[in-house]
Amino acid sequence: MNVPLRVAVTVLALPPILMAAGCAGPAAPQPPSLKLPTPVTDLTAVRYGDEVRLHWTMPRRTTDRVLLKGAQQARICRTIGTGTCHVTDDQSFKPDAPADFIDRLPSDVTSGQARPMTYTIELLNQKQNTAGPSNPALTAAGAAPPQVGGLSATAVPEGVLLKWTSAPEPGSGTAIIRIHRTLLQTPGAPKPSQAEGVPAPPEQTLEVAGPDRGQAIDRDAALDHTYRYTAERVEPVTLEGKSFEVLSAPGQTITVNARDVFPPAAPGELQAVADPEGHAIDLSWAPNTEPDLAGYIVYRRDTASNAPAVRISPPNEVAPSFHDAGALAGHRYAYSVSAVDRDGNESPRSPETEETLPQL
Repeated sequence: MNVPLRVAVTVLALPPILMAAGCAGPAAPQPPSLKLPTPVTDLTAVRYGDEVRLHWTMPRRTTDRVLLKGAQQARICRTIGTGTCHVTDDQSFKPDAPADFIDRLPSDVTSGQARPMTYTIELLNQKQNTAGPSNPALTAAGAAPPQVGGLSATAVPEGVLLKWTSAPEPGSGTAIIRIHRTLLQTPGAPKPSQAEGVPAPPEQTLEVAGPDRGQAIDRDAALDHTYRYTAERVEPVTLEGKSFEVLSAPGQTITVNARDVFPPAAPGELQAVADPEGHAIDLSWAPNTEPDLAGYIVYRRDTASNAPAVRISPPNEVAPSFHDAGALAGHRYAYSVSAVDRDGNESPRSPETEETLPQL
């Protein structure tokens, strides 16, 4: 008897195939970067004597917004008037950083009347291609103001007296002497202060306008401090409707220790009044107004004696008055007063005034 075969078929459950929704296809190919640096937009040019100082910021990216890597070639171009561009130099600068360049001018550019001189910068890629020039920076060709010579500085009671060799008026007829002052901090020295206790800045720029008289007083300089000074002449120029400055080459740098060796004024209006009951003579005088005043010294001499006047006030006498309890009845005294500043400079003595302490 034939037995039929039974085939067992196992049906396997297959997992469903999941389709990711929104699955993107391969990205479209992009063209290669041209590696053209973005043009400079903040170029400035300042004329100092026979050179022009250029300053700008190097770009960070290319025109297609790719980060720049490595130093980038900059072509610096100078144009005088409506002439053609003269390439003064090719140099490389780091991207995304400040950049400076000094163009030392030839003699034919630094003589004669003022005339427009324009600078531009082009940044080049490896194939010497550029995305275009920078913004134009205007200054002037022609003769620059003469350098400030013979600069000297001396401490005076009002501050620091600066002197230099005067020069004829520049072409514009307007003379400006620009003075740069730097405080050289001495260890342990107090910082100079301006009005209302505001500390004076360590660096300041001062200007002297008008006829060049060859001197000026820096009244903001505090005595008992050391300063460094340098100065330059400045000529305002207007060309092509734009106003700017042409500066002389920087002058020499000098240092002055503005030590206070100047005494206060002698006190005035000294008066003496006897106080018989108090067995004393009272003195008073008009107070001094110097800001560095430290106090007063009172002197006395007996008019019946040939002995010189002697100090009778104690140290640190700061009031504009004094009570002389050491006076003797029946004696006539001559009094005088001097003022002293914080540096120990003593003024001349006031005119004497006399008084007698009567006997009771």
